[in-house]
Amino acid sequence: MPRQTVLIPLRWSDVDAFGHVNNVMTVRMLEEARVALLGENLLEQKAAGVGLLVARQEIEYVAPLNYRLEPVPVDVWVTRVGAADFELGYEVRGENGVHAVAETTLFAFDLAGERPQRLAGPLRERLLQWQDEPIRWRRRRDKVAPK
Repeated sequence: MPRQTVLIPLRWSDVDAFGHVNNVMTVRMLEEARVALLGENLLEQKAAGVGLLVARQEIEYVAPLNYRLEPVPVDVWVTRVGAADFELGYEVRGENGVHAVAETTLFAFDLAGERPQRLAGPLRERLLQWQDEPIRWRRRRDKVAPK
């Protein structure tokens, strides 16, 4: 099953002055879902001298997320696997459907050599097992650099 659901509890301090879960807390929820998915892999990679570093993160907020006692379900899966990097997709679900969709690009990094490293072995195999469809952005516009 490529998509994994991680339940993230909210804290009262996650709510902003408008009564919604603050956007910074959404980033924290993504991190917690990512660590839950990669868990053992992170420790195995670190022991092998390889880090997984965040290179990019994009979030599209779809609807406000209000404080609640029940944990927030965050679906997480792999959207792309490259030579040295991969992307994780997320859906953060609120009480009325999807709160946010997001994508994080991570890359393997040789900690001793301080340079990117190819994805290989068990980690690459696991990432391919978790691969599913790419994020469907609702409001994304391709950006063209000015001349």
